Amino acid sequence: MARLVCVGATLYRMIRPVFFVAKLSFFQPAIFAVLLIFSMNPCAMDLKVASNAMVLSGEVVARDLDRIKDAFKKNPSITHVVLRNSMGGNSWTGYRLGELFREKGVTTAVSGYCVSSCSRLFLGGKVRMFSDDYPASLTYVGFHGHYDFGKLNLAAVNKDDLAGWTTKYTDGKVDPKLMQRWINIERRSGDVRFYPDLVTSRFAQATVLCQGTESARPQQCEKIATNALTQGIVTTNALYSSPDASGLPYKIREQRFPTTAYATLAQADRLPTRSAAARREFDQFKNAALPRAFAVSTSGQHWAWSANDARSPEEALSRCKTRAASVVAGAKCSLYAVDDRVVYGAK
Repeated sequence: MARLVCVGATLYRMIRPVFFVAKLSFFQPAIFAVLLIFSMNPCAMDLKVASNAMVLSGEVVARDLDRIKDAFKKNPSITHVVLRNSMGGNSWTGYRLGELFREKGVTTAVSGYCVSSCSRLFLGGKVRMFSDDYPASLTYVGFHGHYDFGKLNLAAVNKDDLAGWTTKYTDGKVDPKLMQRWINIERRSGDVRFYPDLVTSRFAQATVLCQGTESARPQQCEKIATNALTQGIVTTNALYSSPDASGLPYKIREQRFPTTAYATLAQADRLPTRSAAARREFDQFKNAALPRAFAVSTSGQHWAWSANDARSPEEALSRCKTRAASVVAGAKCSLYAVDDRVVYGAK
């Protein structure tokens, strides 16, 4: 039921402008009443406590401030706040929670993505870290301005002193020119993204500026020659492992398909095949969306891969075996890479 209300609330925010601006003729009081109920019952962040960490995910709403204050009272041993896969939400609450976290002296860690209002929760940490809960290419903090119906609201940016607040909570390290660029991004879908430095082998830079018009982000976004540590976004390059990480999808994949010392993904010359075509496809694979997997036959003459699919290991192996078996009956294939890791040679 709670999930249904969340979906309804999101739907309400999406179509409210249609009713109140366009004033469509099919508007009916009954529909309005349903939407009003949804608007009065917004989603809230999912909150759970694991060991000494509070794990928060989802949309930030006004009532989260009291909920999180109450969680601190009930769990005085909390020293870490994990921010997992949140696209933000209520801007006022984001400021207040960031201030609360700084007052508590907690460490904040981003698990997956943390964007918009969520980024202010993150900056509230006295110590701020990336986590290894998700692959580095899926782990980032995203910053932009304040928005109404997806369009920049400069009046709100100035009223809340977003620039001054950000400068303070990055401990004075943020580049004012870069910050002005991100708080003036026109579209809500745009942002400046700070990734862990580990992504430089894939994206060339760990910081990118996206306008929100790119068809492939972050690959088509402007690359910025700086990183999260320099800008005061994080306070250390050390990675945090959340206490509940073992139950997350990519950690489960790591357990099923452990990383080996055979090679790194960047070492394409280690691919166990002499085929130039296989190497070209491996380059495509490295730019494909996660979850993904690449398989190669024992002879090195056949290969296959799958991307953007939770069953990518099974799919890659199946395709590889089908191709190899068309030449040699019973031919075998092995996984070479899964996601961002080489797993070749694993027992």
